[in-house]
Amino acid sequence: MGLVPQMTRNTTPARPPRGARRYVFLLGSCLLIALAVPAVAGIEKQEGPPPWRVGGRVGFTLDASAFPDSSGLQLEVDLRVPPATILQLARDGEGDARLHAEVKVRGRYGSRDLQSEQDFMISASDTALGQGKVLVMHFPAAPGPCEIQARLDDIFSKRRGLLYTGRDVNENASVAGVVEIPRPQAGRDMGDIEFLWPTHGERVGLAFVRSGRVVVPNPERIYGLFAGELHAAFVARAKAGDARPWHYVARVFDAKGDGVAQVESTSAATRILDGDVSFDMSKEPAGAYDLEVKAWQDGDAGALLRRSRFSLSWKSDTWLRNSADLTDEVHFLLDGDGEDAFAVMQPGEQERYLDEFWKLRDPTPETAFNEAYATFRERVDHANTSFHHIGIEKGMFSDQGRTYIRYGEPTEILHQVIPAGDETLTQQLDDISATEDRSVGEVRQKGLGGDMRPFEVWVYEGDIPLPPDADPRVRDRRPPRRRIVFLFVDQHGTGNYVLRYSTE
Repeated sequence: MGLVPQMTRNTTPARPPRGARRYVFLLGSCLLIALAVPAVAGIEKQEGPPPWRVGGRVGFTLDASAFPDSSGLQLEVDLRVPPATILQLARDGEGDARLHAEVKVRGRYGSRDLQSEQDFMISASDTALGQGKVLVMHFPAAPGPCEIQARLDDIFSKRRGLLYTGRDVNENASVAGVVEIPRPQAGRDMGDIEFLWPTHGERVGLAFVRSGRVVVPNPERIYGLFAGELHAAFVARAKAGDARPWHYVARVFDAKGDGVAQVESTSAATRILDGDVSFDMSKEPAGAYDLEVKAWQDGDAGALLRRSRFSLSWKSDTWLRNSADLTDEVHFLLDGDGEDAFAVMQPGEQERYLDEFWKLRDPTPETAFNEAYATFRERVDHANTSFHHIGIEKGMFSDQGRTYIRYGEPTEILHQVIPAGDETLTQQLDDISATEDRSVGEVRQKGLGGDMRPFEVWVYEGDIPLPPDADPRVRDRRPPRRRIVFLFVDQHGTGNYVLRYSTE
C-alpha cells in the first residue's frame, strides 16, 4: 500500500512563460502565501484551500485537518508523494531513493514553532501504485489561524546548472500557507472531515491507528479507479461531563448540488464521537463532489456542520501523475482565466473537463482512439525531451517547444551552430527579407562583420494542418497555410534558441 510509518520529532502580466513561480492561495478570509522557489522546483501558482499540490520532480500533495480529542486539539498534516514523483527520484547503487520531509507549524499553541522531520526510503521495487507514499505528522493545536510550512528533499539528487556550480543542493519542493483551526460552537467541537484510504484489513503501522481504529489519510481526496469506495472520518466533542447520545447525517452532493448518497447513524451516550462513513461511488462519473456531515446530541437545538470537497477519477493518468504537472499542459490549451480556473479544480474535475475538451476535437468520434489528443501528448513529450535547457526545466515552455507542439516536425530545418562565411545569421536574414513578405524588424545585431550567433530556421510547407487543440469550429473558416517560417536565435550561446521572427 506504500504507507510510511509515523516517526516524527516534535520540537519547537500577460501569461508569462513558465519560470520562477510563486503560489498564492485563498482560504476563506485567510491569504496563503507559498515559498518562492527557483524555476527548477516547478511550482505553479494556485488558488484554493488545501489540499495543496506542488508540481515538479519532487512534487507532493499536502492536506491538513484538525480534530478534538480528550487532551485538546490535534492538527494532522498529511503528505502524499505521488507515483509520478516516485518514478523521478534519484537512486543509489541499489536502486533505492531517499526523501527528507520537514513540516513546521506556527499557531496559537505555545510561543515557539513546532517542527517535525523524517527521512524515509523508497525501494527499487516499490511503485506504490495509485496511492503513492503517505506520511503523517501530528501537532498540538489551538483554535484560530495556523501557519504550515512543508518541504520535501530528494536526498540523492543534485541540482545542476550555473546557479548551483560548487554547491551541493538537492532537488526539493516547498509550500507554505495558513489554515483555520475550527473554533468551538456553544461549547462543542467538531473537527475537519478527513478523507481516508480504504485498507480492507491490510496491516499498517502504528502511525495510522487512532482511538483503536485504522485511519489512513487520502491527502489527494481522490476516489474512483484505485478506490471505488469513499471513506471519511470526523470527530465531535461535547462539553466536559456531557455524555448524551450522538446523531449524525452524512450526505454526498455532486457539482450541481444534487444529493447522490446519504447515511444516518446514532451512537451510544458518550462525550466524544468518533464517526466514520463510507459510500460506494463506483457508479458515479468523474468530477467534483462535496461531503457534508451534521452531528448533534439528544436535545440539541442545532447541529455542528462540516463540508469538504473530494473528487472521483477513472483514468490512470489522473491518479499516477501529479495534477500540478498536468496544469503545465493546460497552459497550451486555455486562456489565462481558463488556466487559473483549471488549476484550482479537483483532480476528478480536471479529468472531466479535459475529457469534454478533447472529445470536441476528436476527428474520429466513432472510434475509441482520439487522434488529436494522442498527437498533442506525443508532441509535448518530444518537446520536453528535446528542447529543455538551463533556466527552463521543461522543453515545452521553450520557444522551439511551443512551436513544435503547435505544428509538429518541420518540413525543413537549417541549423547553424558555428556560422561562418555565407552561412551567417546576417546572410540568412537577407535571404528571408528577399523571399518573405514580412519584415525581419529588429533581429539584426548591430556591429562590424557578419552576425555569428547560432540559429535555426524551421520551414513548414504544404497543406499545414491546424494545431491538434484547435477548435474544430474554425477548421472550415480558415484557409490552409502553404508556408510558415520560424527563425530561432541563440542569443547568448547557452543553447536557448529564442524565436526572433516568424511568418505565422
